Amino acid sequence: MWLLRHAHTEDSRAGHKDADRRLTSRGEEQAREVSDVLGSEGVRVDAVMCSSAVRARQTLSLLGVSSSATDVAERYYTAGTDSLLEAIRELSDEVKTALVIGHAPALPGIAYELADREVSEPAAWDAIDGRYPAATLARLDFDGTWANLDSAALTDVRTPTTTAG
Repeated sequence: MWLLRHAHTEDSRAGHKDADRRLTSRGEEQAREVSDVLGSEGVRVDAVMCSSAVRARQTLSLLGVSSSATDVAERYYTAGTDSLLEAIRELSDEVKTALVIGHAPALPGIAYELADREVSEPAAWDAIDGRYPAATLARLDFDGTWANLDSAALTDVRTPTTTAG
């Protein structure tokens, strides 16, 4: 499973809804970097769960990831950690690799809740310990079914390298 926090966004604007915030040019470049990472890793995504917020949908679009099981929904935008994890546990066992694109604090909460420090890569854990910046991509590996997912190995974390805006 891959967890991706949406890329860098514009600041909140008076009179505009949070869900309508868009990616900045920096965020667009970050999303393209994530796309490159997924491509270089040879990641094949069976299911995508993406927040309905504009910034999350833009991030997904720039990834170039395609899956017949792409679910873009408000429930992922408004989800807390528990409800997002519940939605992940509803995935079909036919799904081998899922990509979840969402927001803090729910998405980082999934990584913190599931990652077992005993079997996780120390460098991966250190990369998100106490932080999960925009465009951070984390890989969690586990054995078993989605329905029984309660622990995983945090095996890789990629944080954004783009700093120009």
